[in-house]
Amino acid sequence: MNRTIYRILLCVLAALVWCGSALAANGDPTLQLARTTLKITTFYNGTTLKASGTLPADSDVLLHVIGAKKNVALKVKGKVAGLLWMNKTDVELENAPAVYMVYTPERVGKDLLLSQLEGNAKALAKDVAMLGIGYKALVKDIAIKPETADKKFVFGEYVKLMEKAEVYGVYNGSVEYGPIKGGKKSFTVTLTIPPKMNAGKYLVEAITIKDGKADGRASEELTIELSGLPRMIASLSYEHSLLFGIMAVAIAVATGLLIGVLFKGGGGAH
Repeated sequence: MNRTIYRILLCVLAALVWCGSALAANGDPTLQLARTTLKITTFYNGTTLKASGTLPADSDVLLHVIGAKKNVALKVKGKVAGLLWMNKTDVELENAPAVYMVYTPERVGKDLLLSQLEGNAKALAKDVAMLGIGYKALVKDIAIKPETADKKFVFGEYVKLMEKAEVYGVYNGSVEYGPIKGGKKSFTVTLTIPPKMNAGKYLVEAITIKDGKADGRASEELTIELSGLPRMIASLSYEHSLLFGIMAVAIAVATGLLIGVLFKGGGGAH
């Protein structure tokens, strides 16, 4: 009986060792965030966040940060009668992520950007796009209505708006590698958290690339939440909307009276 149990334990141990070797061979990276929760306080104006991890020495790693998907309504401007610039068309983007940022090492980033901006057909860049990384891949997942709208133009203008708000971006050369030890190398990257990145949950994912193909993934969830005065104001606006409205009107009236007192006797406008 003891011999049977001993043999079973040996088989289980061998299976675990084999599984561990198989997992190590597939190139899965590790990923850690310096903090998994960020708080929006009264004087919050955005921040940065360190991400780090390890990967096989013969691979590269890309990181992307993705927010919840939503539908976005836009107005497309154009010339009316060839003279005046006016709102001509209402368009809607479906399943557009609220936040979309890509972080790449230098040599991978160049190929990725060339693929997006110049239509370059380099193998690595094409495979990266197939992974769902980069604007060229992102536009495939977004539906634009009406179907008659110029999808390329509308998406391009939308990306410009989001980049101006700093919630979209491709950060080439932002991933830095450490020394190689035991067939592994470390990586670090500083993630940008802009002030317009709202409270919510975000996916931070690291993808290893080897020979132009995905070789492994690791992910962490990042939570941004309101704290202090911003949280109190948000709570009032949602849970006590009547009280919040009264307070807003009272503050506006008080501010107007204060301005009137400060500038009383100033002689009026000239």
